Amino acid sequence: MLTSRTGILVRAVEGRDDFAARPETYLADLFGDEDAAAEAWLRIGVCHKLRYNDGVVRLAWDGIPLLGVPNWDDVCGIWHSLVGTVDGYLSSGRGETVFPDQPLQVILERIRGGALVTVGDTRLRLDPAAFCVALLDEAERFWSWTERHDIPVDAAWALTDVARIRRYQAATGGGSSRSTEVR
Repeated sequence: MLTSRTGILVRAVEGRDDFAARPETYLADLFGDEDAAAEAWLRIGVCHKLRYNDGVVRLAWDGIPLLGVPNWDDVCGIWHSLVGTVDGYLSSGRGETVFPDQPLQVILERIRGGALVTVGDTRLRLDPAAFCVALLDEAERFWSWTERHDIPVDAAWALTDVARIRRYQAATGGGSSRSTEVR
Protein backbone atom coordinates (compact mmCIF):
# COMPACT_ATOMS: atom_id res chain seq x y z
CA MET A 1 0.00 0.00 0.00
CA LEU A 2 1.25 3.48 -0.92
CA THR A 3 1.06 6.34 1.55
CA SER A 4 1.90 9.90 0.69
CA ARG A 5 2.15 13.29 2.33
CA THR A 6 2.87 16.56 0.58
CA GLY A 7 4.20 19.57 2.44
CA ILE A 8 5.00 23.14 1.42
CA LEU A 9 8.10 24.84 2.79
CA VAL A 10 7.05 27.76 4.98
CA ARG A 11 10.58 29.07 5.53
CA ALA A 12 14.08 28.70 4.12
CA VAL A 13 15.91 25.49 4.97
CA GLU A 14 18.86 26.28 7.25
CA GLY A 15 20.63 23.02 6.52
CA ARG A 16 19.78 19.51 5.37
CA ASP A 17 20.57 18.03 8.80
CA ASP A 18 18.30 20.49 10.61
CA PHE A 19 15.58 19.93 8.02
CA ALA A 20 15.85 16.15 8.45
CA ALA A 21 15.75 16.44 12.25
CA ARG A 22 12.87 18.95 12.43
CA PRO A 23 10.81 18.84 9.22
CA GLU A 24 7.63 19.94 11.02
CA THR A 25 9.23 23.35 11.66
CA TYR A 26 9.71 23.86 7.91
CA LEU A 27 6.61 22.29 6.33
CA ALA A 28 2.86 22.87 6.17
CA ASP A 29 1.12 19.56 5.41
CA LEU A 30 -1.42 19.97 2.59
CA PHE A 31 -3.86 17.50 4.11
CA GLY A 32 -2.97 17.93 7.79
CA ASP A 33 -4.01 21.59 7.90
CA GLU A 34 -5.43 22.48 4.50
CA ASP A 35 -6.13 26.15 5.19
CA ALA A 36 -2.67 26.84 6.64
CA ALA A 37 -1.01 25.01 3.76
CA ALA A 38 -3.02 26.92 1.14
CA GLU A 39 -2.20 30.23 2.86
CA ALA A 40 1.50 29.31 3.02
CA TRP A 41 1.53 28.21 -0.63
CA LEU A 42 0.04 31.51 -1.78
CA ARG A 43 2.11 33.68 0.61
CA ILE A 44 5.44 32.02 -0.21
CA GLY A 45 4.59 31.62 -3.90
CA VAL A 46 3.97 35.31 -4.52
CA CYS A 47 7.70 36.09 -4.41
CA HIS A 48 8.20 33.53 -7.21
CA LYS A 49 5.19 34.84 -9.16
CA LEU A 50 3.56 31.48 -8.28
CA ARG A 51 5.74 29.67 -10.85
CA TYR A 52 6.89 27.16 -8.26
CA ASN A 53 6.67 26.31 -4.60
CA ASP A 54 9.29 24.23 -2.84
CA GLY A 55 8.15 21.40 -0.67
CA VAL A 56 8.38 17.71 0.01
CA VAL A 57 6.50 14.69 -1.29
CA ARG A 58 6.82 11.78 1.12
CA LEU A 59 6.09 8.34 -0.31
CA ALA A 60 6.19 4.97 1.43
CA TRP A 61 5.22 1.54 0.10
CA ASP A 62 4.10 -0.99 2.73
CA GLY A 63 5.75 1.21 5.37
CA ILE A 64 9.11 1.40 3.58
CA PRO A 65 10.07 5.05 2.95
CA LEU A 66 10.81 5.80 -0.69
CA LEU A 67 10.84 9.57 -0.95
CA GLY A 68 10.76 12.48 1.45
CA VAL A 69 12.80 14.61 3.82
CA PRO A 70 15.47 15.88 3.37
CA ASN A 71 14.84 16.02 -0.40
CA TRP A 72 12.75 18.96 -1.52
CA ASP A 73 11.93 20.67 -4.79
CA ASP A 74 8.99 22.30 -6.54
CA VAL A 75 6.06 20.11 -5.42
CA CYS A 76 4.19 20.47 -8.72
CA GLY A 77 7.36 19.44 -10.52
CA ILE A 78 7.77 16.44 -8.21
CA TRP A 79 4.21 15.26 -8.87
CA HIS A 80 4.57 15.84 -12.64
CA SER A 81 7.81 13.85 -12.60
CA LEU A 82 6.32 10.97 -10.60
CA VAL A 83 3.34 10.75 -12.96
CA GLY A 84 5.74 10.88 -15.92
CA THR A 85 7.73 8.04 -14.36
CA VAL A 86 4.58 5.89 -14.23
CA ASP A 87 3.77 6.89 -17.82
CA GLY A 88 7.26 5.88 -18.95
CA TYR A 89 7.02 2.58 -17.10
CA LEU A 90 3.65 1.72 -18.63
CA SER A 91 4.70 2.63 -22.17
CA SER A 92 8.23 1.19 -22.26
CA GLY A 93 8.84 -0.85 -19.12
CA ARG A 94 11.06 1.83 -17.57
CA GLY A 95 10.25 5.27 -16.24
CA GLU A 96 12.67 7.56 -14.46
CA THR A 97 13.20 11.07 -13.21
CA VAL A 98 15.88 13.02 -11.41
CA PHE A 99 15.20 15.84 -8.98
CA PRO A 100 16.59 18.93 -10.72
CA ASP A 101 18.25 20.43 -7.63
CA GLN A 102 18.97 17.26 -5.67
CA PRO A 103 21.15 14.24 -6.46
CA LEU A 104 18.17 11.87 -6.32
CA GLN A 105 17.03 9.53 -9.08
CA VAL A 106 13.67 7.73 -9.13
CA ILE A 107 13.38 4.67 -11.40
CA LEU A 108 10.46 2.32 -11.96
CA GLU A 109 11.38 -0.63 -14.16
CA ARG A 110 9.87 -3.91 -15.25
CA ILE A 111 11.61 -7.01 -13.91
CA ARG A 112 10.69 -10.65 -14.04
CA GLY A 113 7.52 -11.14 -12.02
CA GLY A 114 6.83 -7.48 -11.30
CA ALA A 115 8.60 -4.17 -11.01
CA LEU A 116 11.51 -2.61 -9.19
CA VAL A 117 11.33 0.93 -7.85
CA THR A 118 14.66 2.56 -7.01
CA VAL A 119 14.83 5.85 -5.13
CA GLY A 120 18.38 6.76 -4.20
CA ASP A 121 19.76 3.76 -2.30
CA THR A 122 16.36 2.14 -1.68
CA ARG A 123 15.29 -0.63 -4.03
CA LEU A 124 11.90 -2.28 -3.68
CA ARG A 125 10.28 -5.06 -5.68
CA LEU A 126 6.54 -4.50 -5.95
CA ASP A 127 3.31 -5.20 -7.79
CA PRO A 128 3.42 -2.65 -10.61
CA ALA A 129 -0.33 -2.53 -11.20
CA ALA A 130 -1.06 -1.74 -7.56
CA PHE A 131 1.82 0.75 -7.30
CA CYS A 132 0.91 2.63 -10.48
CA VAL A 133 -2.78 2.86 -9.52
CA ALA A 134 -1.89 4.06 -6.02
CA LEU A 135 0.62 6.64 -7.26
CA LEU A 136 -1.88 8.00 -9.78
CA ASP A 137 -4.51 8.14 -7.00
CA GLU A 138 -2.14 10.21 -4.83
CA ALA A 139 -1.25 12.50 -7.74
CA GLU A 140 -4.94 13.04 -8.41
CA ARG A 141 -5.49 13.82 -4.72
CA PHE A 142 -2.69 16.41 -4.85
CA TRP A 143 -3.91 18.12 -8.03
CA SER A 144 -7.51 18.10 -6.77
CA TRP A 145 -6.27 19.82 -3.60
CA THR A 146 -4.68 22.60 -5.68
CA GLU A 147 -7.96 23.04 -7.57
CA ARG A 148 -10.06 23.04 -4.40
CA HIS A 149 -7.86 25.75 -2.85
CA ASP A 150 -7.61 27.88 -6.01
CA ILE A 151 -3.86 27.49 -6.23
CA PRO A 152 -2.89 29.05 -9.59
CA VAL A 153 -1.24 26.00 -11.17
CA ASP A 154 -2.42 24.02 -14.18
CA ALA A 155 -4.28 21.36 -12.23
CA ALA A 156 -6.76 20.73 -15.04
CA TRP A 157 -3.95 19.72 -17.40
CA ALA A 158 -2.33 17.52 -14.74
CA LEU A 159 -5.63 15.79 -13.91
CA THR A 160 -6.25 15.20 -17.62
CA ASP A 161 -2.78 13.64 -17.89
CA VAL A 162 -3.47 11.36 -14.91
CA ALA A 163 -6.76 10.28 -16.51
CA ARG A 164 -4.99 9.57 -19.81
CA ILE A 165 -2.41 7.39 -18.08
CA ARG A 166 -5.15 5.55 -16.14
CA ARG A 167 -6.90 4.75 -19.43
CA TYR A 168 -3.65 3.48 -20.91
CA GLN A 169 -2.97 1.34 -17.84
CA ALA A 170 -6.47 -0.12 -17.95
CA ALA A 171 -6.02 -0.97 -21.64
CA THR A 172 -2.60 -2.60 -21.18
CA GLY A 173 -2.91 -4.30 -17.76
CA GLY A 174 -0.18 -4.18 -15.14
CA GLY A 175 1.41 -7.42 -13.89
CA SER A 176 1.88 -8.53 -10.33
CA SER A 177 4.34 -9.71 -7.74
CA ARG A 178 4.70 -9.29 -4.01
CA SER A 179 6.64 -6.41 -2.45
CA THR A 180 10.10 -7.08 -1.07
CA GLU A 181 12.90 -4.71 -0.25
CA VAL A 182 16.09 -5.31 -2.24
CA ARG A 183 19.38 -3.98 -0.85
